[in-house]
Amino acid sequence: MKKLIYQTALFAYVNTICFRNIKPTCTKISDSENNPYVSHDKLQRLLSSEEGWQKYLQKRYGNLINSVKTSKRKSFLIIDDTVIAKPYSKELDLLSWIYSSGDKQYLYGINIVFVIYSDGKTRYPIGFRIWKKDDYKTKIDLAIELLLETKKKHQLKPDYVLMDSFYSAAKLLKTVRKLKLHWISKIKANRLIDTIQVQDFFNHRYGNHIGRFSENIKALVVKDNDNYWATSDFSLSSTIVKQLYKNRQTIEEFFRILKSELRLEGCPSRQQRVQINHIYLVLIAFCQLESFRIMKNISTVYKLRSVFFDCVIPKNFQWNSHIIPFA
Repeated sequence: MKKLIYQTALFAYVNTICFRNIKPTCTKISDSENNPYVSHDKLQRLLSSEEGWQKYLQKRYGNLINSVKTSKRKSFLIIDDTVIAKPYSKELDLLSWIYSSGDKQYLYGINIVFVIYSDGKTRYPIGFRIWKKDDYKTKIDLAIELLLETKKKHQLKPDYVLMDSFYSAAKLLKTVRKLKLHWISKIKANRLIDTIQVQDFFNHRYGNHIGRFSENIKALVVKDNDNYWATSDFSLSSTIVKQLYKNRQTIEEFFRILKSELRLEGCPSRQQRVQINHIYLVLIAFCQLESFRIMKNISTVYKLRSVFFDCVIPKNFQWNSHIIPFA
């Protein structure tokens, strides 16, 4: 019975995120489910528990990894971070003022480094780390941890690791090559190539050059007007480098779905464990929607949720996969 109650609380939380655009508080979820087994206290215990959510994700949604592996499209590991805005929270240790490049302003919130696996259509969150300003680890260190963990646990062989200019640090680029993977990254105009800033290296609006960054990192650099990219794969043409890098946009859409559709920023708790568990439950909701989207051959999560909003959530938990995504 205890396991059943735990599962019903998990299903209630995830399905409310998937089905309803309400703030994910235990009170609102228990009211919306209208089920005697899903009380506020049961949901609170779920959020306060120390469960192996990453293992749960891999076990339940390994089909998403296999879908990318077996795809005829190129596969990518994409590194980036996002900020969970918490403008009114003051008593949570995870919070700090962080510049969000997506919002183009400083936000008070939780900074999370993500690595996702994708072929441009299917997406799977490999893992995340929370970065704290007072921590001795940098976001580069956390990204390296995630890459090493990915190699150890998943044995993935993506075609490329994609990142923006912030993550193109020498330490991370060297780690990618040690894992026998290729990387593609945007780089800043003042990055040194053969001891010269790339903005001064090229004489024309377009061009490419194979040279060396600091710490003797060999790279192919591509210029397009005031934009610069670099890659460890010297066989690529300038056009292909730019085309492949566009797949990094997949993680930006992933962040938008988590925030605008699945209420990543909606957990009001002041407890660190609850905030982390909420992130995992949102990722479970995302993976469930992604699996359901592929199964039903629906183009986007947005279209899928527009269908769900017209559904009635049953009062019992004997749910049919034709109606309910998570059961």
